[in-house]
Amino acid sequence: MPPQLLPYELMSLRLTVNEHAFRAHVAHTVGSTPGLIPVVKGNGYGLGRPFLVQLVSELLGPTQAVAVGTVFEAQDIPTSTPVYILTPIGEFDQITIPVNAIPTVATERDLTVLQSKGWKSPVVVKLASPMQRFGVEAPDFLALVQRISAAGITIHSCALHLPLHHTDEEIYEQLSKWIPLVPQCVTVSLSHVSATQLAAQQEKFPDALFEVRLGTALWHGDKSFFSLHTEVLAVHSIAKGTTAGYHSTAAPADGHIVVVAAGTAHGVAPLANGSSPFHFQQQRLTLLEAPYMHSAMCFVPLGQPRPKIGDAIDVQRPLHSVAPDITLWV
Repeated sequence: MPPQLLPYELMSLRLTVNEHAFRAHVAHTVGSTPGLIPVVKGNGYGLGRPFLVQLVSELLGPTQAVAVGTVFEAQDIPTSTPVYILTPIGEFDQITIPVNAIPTVATERDLTVLQSKGWKSPVVVKLASPMQRFGVEAPDFLALVQRISAAGITIHSCALHLPLHHTDEEIYEQLSKWIPLVPQCVTVSLSHVSATQLAAQQEKFPDALFEVRLGTALWHGDKSFFSLHTEVLAVHSIAKGTTAGYHSTAAPADGHIVVVAAGTAHGVAPLANGSSPFHFQQQRLTLLEAPYMHSAMCFVPLGQPRPKIGDAIDVQRPLHSVAPDITLWV
């Protein structure tokens, strides 16, 4: 079951989810993606990691493997659930590695760190890709595999993290480089690959073992079943040139200050291009200043549609970066 509903009156930053549409999408994706590894990292894609772990258990059983971002996120995963740790564990990560963990190794240093922590269980070898984040390069792959074997550790799988947008030909190009190097009995774990793309690659590499890690595509789909809102806390008039806000910003014209109940504490910030993330009546509200902590100050010129105290304001932010106060399932 979803988290308990909280009353609308407590709204600060509220995420509303069409539960039927959300569950239908997740069930369809699960049913159409062989070798699926659900990703439950970060803030749980706006829904919370505990809820996603519970939902995975409902749909696929408690022994279904999941993937998290760090060793810290793996701490509360049930021990019956194998958990991929996608980011290599560092020397500064002074925390016990759970017994159900499957850590990532991208370099010999990663292996050394695991050895220093007494790790002897299987690992995932991260392969370099056009993402150019971290991963072993093809010329160094065999040496790393030999080091892992000499340490008495087995390879659970090899992970290839591909960019978001790529063609079947680009996927094939990457797999053509790695499949001949990966031992035939080792699974290749792919990210950002659809069920259709996976089927196409399986046909081209019939002897390869594939699995697919899905996060955004699994939990968000086309995002039509999500909406994010805050509310108006205060509205007051301001004359052109009068200052307001933390930085004493001058009003660009006569109009109104509109204070909304969402800020950086909720993960709400200006968009990448500097635009306001707030909308009212399908019009973007101009920010007087960037959001701060639990509120933001917007400016509405005279003559433009102006919300009143208590009105709902649309918030445009990616769910993987926000912390809603309330999740309302409808």
